[in-house]
This record gives sequence, structure tokens and C-alpha cells, in this order.
Amino acid sequence: MPIPIRSCIACRKRENFSELLRVVQVGNQVLPDQDHRKFGRGAWLHRNCFDVAKQRRSFQRAFRCDEDLSTDSLENYLNT
Repeated sequence: MPIPIRSCIACRKRENFSELLRVVQVGNQVLPDQDHRKFGRGAWLHRNCFDVAKQRRSFQRAFRCDEDLSTDSLENYLNT
């Protein structure tokens, strides 16, 4: 069985899914999904690409959302 390949929403580099962090949109928040089990549309991100994704508005594009999304919870998770 082949290993799933995903693309980082910030740098667009393709990686094995285990190298990336899955994030999901819940309401107007972007939350980490370590177990890959949360419901909803997911996006994949390298841990060190967070700032680039935030700057390029990659979260809004990935979740097809026009409103600003809160990334505070994700930022706190990545800083711990």
C-alpha cells in the first residue's frame, strides 16, 4: 500500500503525510489535528511554515473562506 502524499498549504512542497501537521477549521478557528480524526475539511502544513501560511493567507484559501480565521490556538500549539 503506498504512503499518502500531501502538499503543504504554505510552501506547496509535497511530503509524506507523517511529516506534515493536519489542521482543521472549526467555526472561525484553525485548530491542530494531531490524530487526523477531527471532522471537517483538513489542510496540511509543515510546522516551520506557519508564518508563511499566515502571511500568504493560505488558511483562508485552503478552507475556501473569505473571513479572517483565528490561528491563535494553532500558534500556541506550535510554540509548545
